[in-house]
Amino acid sequence: MRTQSSFGVLGDLQIPLALGLLRLSTQGRPDEAEAIKVIHHALDRGIRVLDLADVYALDEKDLHYSERLARKALDAWQGPREQVRLLTKAGLARPRGKWRPNARPKRLRSSVEGSLKALGVEQLFMLLLHVNDPSVAFEDSLSELAKLQKEGKVKHLGLCNVSVTEVRQAQRHFEVQALQCELSVMSRKSSKAGLVALAKQMGIVFLAHRPLGGYAKVDKLLKNRAMKPLATKYKVPPHEVALATLLDLPGPILPLVGATRTASLDSSLHALTLKLDDEDRARREKISFEPTADALQELAPPVDPATLPQLEPGAGPSDSPEVVIVMGIQGAGKSSKVDAYTSAGYERLNRDLLGGKLADLLPKLDALLAAGKNRVVLDNTYPTRLSRAGVIRTAHRHRVPVRCIHLATPANEALINVSTRMIERYGKLPGGDELAALAKQDPNLPPPLALAKYSQTFEAPDLDEGFSAVDTVEFVRRPYTNDYTNKGLLLDVDGTLRVTKSGEIYPRTPDDVVLLPNRREVLRQWIDRGYQLFFISNQSGVASKKLSYADAEACLVRTKELLDLPVKELLFCPHKAFPLGCFCRKPLPGWGVYLMHKYKLAKEHLVMVGDMDSDEAFAEAIGARYFDAEAFFS
Repeated sequence: MRTQSSFGVLGDLQIPLALGLLRLSTQGRPDEAEAIKVIHHALDRGIRVLDLADVYALDEKDLHYSERLARKALDAWQGPREQVRLLTKAGLARPRGKWRPNARPKRLRSSVEGSLKALGVEQLFMLLLHVNDPSVAFEDSLSELAKLQKEGKVKHLGLCNVSVTEVRQAQRHFEVQALQCELSVMSRKSSKAGLVALAKQMGIVFLAHRPLGGYAKVDKLLKNRAMKPLATKYKVPPHEVALATLLDLPGPILPLVGATRTASLDSSLHALTLKLDDEDRARREKISFEPTADALQELAPPVDPATLPQLEPGAGPSDSPEVVIVMGIQGAGKSSKVDAYTSAGYERLNRDLLGGKLADLLPKLDALLAAGKNRVVLDNTYPTRLSRAGVIRTAHRHRVPVRCIHLATPANEALINVSTRMIERYGKLPGGDELAALAKQDPNLPPPLALAKYSQTFEAPDLDEGFSAVDTVEFVRRPYTNDYTNKGLLLDVDGTLRVTKSGEIYPRTPDDVVLLPNRREVLRQWIDRGYQLFFISNQSGVASKKLSYADAEACLVRTKELLDLPVKELLFCPHKAFPLGCFCRKPLPGWGVYLMHKYKLAKEHLVMVGDMDSDEAFAEAIGARYFDAEAFFS
C-alpha cells in the first residue's frame, strides 16, 4: 500500500486522494456552509488536491460555482493554503442543466477567463480539457490551450476522457501533465486501454474519476464477488476495499472521491489503512487492469517512416508494398481515384461497402498484411489524425509504408457533387426520412450534416503522423459541355417577390399573397435580355405542419399569377430548417444544381435575387451573381 507517492507536478502527497467538488456543486448539492465544512474536513485530514471545473454548477447561469466554492473554503481555512493544488477543467457546457461538449477555442478562452476570476488568481495551476469535442477539430482545441499557456494564464495542462493516440497528439502542442479518466473495479476501460500505463511511462498523475463506479453504482459494490471476500476479511464496507484496490495498483493513480458528507469522506480515508497482500490480489485476478494487446501496441514507440521502404511523392499504383489512404470530404471523388489502384491489383477496404465502424477495418487490414497482401487501398473520409492513426500503426507493425492521398475538395464543391449524384440517380433531391432510407442502400448519399461535421473537425494530413508520403490533389471541376449557354434568373419568394396581407412571414392561403412593387416591370427587362425565371423558396412551414405541401404550392402559383410573367419552375424546400436534413434548402446548392443541369444554364449567366444571408450563400455555392432584392427592384 502506498502511503506517500509522487504525482508529477503535484509533488509528493502524504494522502494519495483528491476531493472532487462535482457533487458539492451540481444538482442536489448541499448548502454552501455544509459544502465548505466537507472541504475543510478533507483539508484538515491531509487531502491537498481539489478537483474543479467551470461546469460543476447547475447550468450556464451558474458557471464556475465549484471554483467560487473552493476559493471561499480556502479563504476561511487556517491551514497551509500554499500546499493545496486546484485543478480545473474546460470544454463542456451546461445548457438547461445538460452536459454538452463545447471545446471551441472561443469557449475555452472564455472559460479560462471565468476560472481566473472565480478563483481570484492570475494563473491557473492546472487546466484539463474536459473532452475532445466531436464537433470541433481537436487540433483547434489543443492549439488554443497551448496559446493560453504561452500567455501565462495556465501553468500546467492535462486531458480528460482521451485515448493514448489523443494524448500523443496533444503532446505536439504542449507538455501533458495529467490524465483524468473513469477508473474503478467496475469500470477498467481506461486502464485496459493503456492510459494508466501511459501516465506511468510519462511520469504524470492519473486522476481516477468515479473510483467507486459513480454515485448511482456504489450499491453494486455490495454484490461484487471480488470485493465481498475482501470486505469480510478486513471487516470494512466493500467500497473501502474497492478504493484500496485502486491505491494498490502500480502507477501514479490519484482517486477523486466525491463526498458530500464528512462521514463518507472519513470512510474513503480509512481505505488508506488497508494493506492488501498477494492473497488478496490473487482473489481479484479476474478483475484485470492490464492493458490489452492492442493497447500495448499503441503504447509502443512509433515506427520511424525513414526505416521503412521509401515512397516516391505523387507516384501512382506500383508493384511495391504500400498502404494507401485516400481521404477527403464526402463527395470528393474518392471512389474514382481508388479505381486506378484496384485495377492495379490493390485490395480495397471501405467502410461503406463492408459495414461497421472505421475501427472495424483495422483487423481486416492486419489480416491482409499478415497474409502477404501488402498493397492495400482504403478510401474513407479520415478527417482527423485520430481516425488515421490506427491504419498507420497497423501498417507499420508489418513494416509497410503508408501513403496519404488527400483530395482537397472544398465543401461547396462536394455539396454540388452530392447534389448532382442524387439528381442523376433519383431525378430529385430527397430529404429527411426519404434521404435516410435511400442512404441505407446507397452509401454515397451522405446527409448534409455529415459534410458539415467533416469540415468542422478536419485536420490536414502531415508527414509527422507517420506517413511516408502525403499527396494533395487540388479539386478541378470539369467544364460543362458547350451547350450550357442559357441564362437563368433565380428568385427567392418571401420578402423578395411577395409579402402577406395578414402580416405573417409567409402566406398560408393564396388569397394572403401580395406582390411587392416594381417586380413585374424589372423582371420583364431581364426576360427581354434572354433570362428564364425560376422560383426557389424555403418553406419549412410544411415540415412543421403550419401549412400543407399543397398550400405552399398554391401560394407559389398565386405569386406567379400576380406576377403575370413566364416562370419556368416553382421550386421549394418543404423540409425542416433544423436540423438540416436535405440538399434543397438554401443555402445548400441542390435546387441550383438541378436547374443548371435541366435547363443548361451557364454559370456566367446565372443570377440570384434574395433578401437573406441564406440566399447570398446559396448564390455563392453555385457560382451565381447575387443581388439584394431591395437594390435589384428599386
